[in-house]
Amino acid sequence: MKPERTIAEQLAREAKHLAFDELPPEVIHQAKRSLLDILGAALGGYPSEPSRVMQSLVKEMREPAESTVFGSGLKTSCLYATLANGVMARYLAYMDRGFPTREARVLLSHPGELIPPILAVGERQHSSGKEIITVIVVAYELLNRISASMGGSHGVLDSQGWTTETMAPPCVMALVAGRLLGLDEKQMANALAIAGSFNVELGILHSPQMTRNLRSPYGAYSGILGAFLAGKDFTGPVDVFEGQRGLAEVVAGGRMDLEKLRQPRKDWTILYTWILNFAADGNMQGHLEATLTLVKDHDLRAEDVAGVRIKTTSHVASRMANPTTRRHPKDRYTADHSSYYTTAVAILDREIGPDQFSEAKLRDPRVAELADKIFVEAAAELEEFDSPGIVEITTKNGESYSSRVVYPKGHPMNPMTDADVERKFCMMASAFMDDRQMTRIVETVYRLEQLTDIAELVKLLVIPGQLSPR
Repeated sequence: MKPERTIAEQLAREAKHLAFDELPPEVIHQAKRSLLDILGAALGGYPSEPSRVMQSLVKEMREPAESTVFGSGLKTSCLYATLANGVMARYLAYMDRGFPTREARVLLSHPGELIPPILAVGERQHSSGKEIITVIVVAYELLNRISASMGGSHGVLDSQGWTTETMAPPCVMALVAGRLLGLDEKQMANALAIAGSFNVELGILHSPQMTRNLRSPYGAYSGILGAFLAGKDFTGPVDVFEGQRGLAEVVAGGRMDLEKLRQPRKDWTILYTWILNFAADGNMQGHLEATLTLVKDHDLRAEDVAGVRIKTTSHVASRMANPTTRRHPKDRYTADHSSYYTTAVAILDREIGPDQFSEAKLRDPRVAELADKIFVEAAAELEEFDSPGIVEITTKNGESYSSRVVYPKGHPMNPMTDADVERKFCMMASAFMDDRQMTRIVETVYRLEQLTDIAELVKLLVIPGQLSPR
């Protein structure tokens, strides 16, 4: 029997009707934590080259002054604010990770990247804090479900040569933007259909280069544009997922589990969000934590190290530990996805934050010397975990120390405390604002449901002395 609704129509109904009062307190609180986390990541990426380029474009385009660019205070359209704020949030590879269960066996997506576009549209619409919290939850739940239907981040799309962001961000953002814009169910389904029909991203965007920072923002931009068009009663193929030559058949190669999309929500997957502890690729968090544990517990210095042996998953060993392409990275884009570089700076500096990827650090001969002493191999015993690591450090005097981490700090089985999340935010923001401003941001996030207009939060994200009306 033919389903009563297409998948797009069903997802539109869910996105339209979830109410704030239906959200459990712990879900509301996690949405706030995720918001604070991505705001910190965005401020950390504010001075980056992609951010500067995008803001230069914003100034030239002279779009309507409806949404704010974080940091600079530039006013532009919600579409261009989505791009400008999105590249900041992606730059440090410090965004969160979504999973279907607390055990976090299968990485789904980076749902926090949809929060900057949500704020951009919400500011345009003068949305309340309650509505922003609700659509953040909608975004997390639907993004995770769409990704799960394709086997997660390393599943069908990856094997087909696409990025994870090919399908979920434009489709989900079309729905949440449509809700914020006041579209009805039919219009929201058409918004998804429009956005889903025009956004595919090549797997080459996994490679280390500037364009990777647009992977999710560009999809979100497409989703918002689809919502604007649908709001004018522009229509699209609402069987975009299951229809002939649709997303499931063409993009997913017929291997998309459509039943996972048709089934109603069974859990609040936002509660299984992994907030990253280190400013490096999420797949390496385990072996980096193990490394830092050893150097701190045994007071090991770079000059003491004779060799480092890392055991990890086959995914990390093949991608982040390819000795030809990753041992001696030349730029940040490769360095934060290099097991060799990040392990070396962890030993040298005893931390892994934005400062560990400066030009001076990339050229530091001590890093290169340490990187040559690091060896990485896949271990079958670790394949069932996401981002595990076993690290053995041998010293020049013959001593050997080992540490095993399968649930790094931030993992849903070992979550960050609120204080940890606040500390991470302040580490990013303190380069641009004083304690008073950071405290106001944190307090405003925690009382978000009391805001009548999300602009009250967004205006606090402008760096003093940077405010520019255009």
